[in-house]
Amino acid sequence: MKKRHLNPHPQGAVDEAQGKRLSPLSRLTIEPPPKETGPEPLYRVVYVIDINAMNPQQAAEHAYDIMQDSQSMRPVLDVMDTSGRKTRVDLSED
Repeated sequence: MKKRHLNPHPQGAVDEAQGKRLSPLSRLTIEPPPKETGPEPLYRVVYVIDINAMNPQQAAEHAYDIMQDSQSMRPVLDVMDTSGRKTRVDLSED
C-alpha cells in the first residue's frame, strides 16, 4: 500500500501533469472530520471516480455499484485526519 502526503495548500488552478485548466469542482474544499474522543481516531476518506452517466443519480448509483464489486480495481483514496493532514493511499499497489 503506497502512501504519500498531499499538498495542504493546493493553490494551482492548472493540472501540472497534463497542463490544462482544472474545473471548479476539482478545487472542491473538503473539511476535516470533527474531533471526537474514542478508542480510534476519526478519518474522512474521499473516493473520487469519473463516471459516464445520463444524470447525477445514475452516476452516483454506478459509482456505488463499482465500490461494492469485488472484481473492481482497488481505488486510490485521500484520507484526512481531524487536523486536516491529508494522505493519499493507493490500495491497488498491495
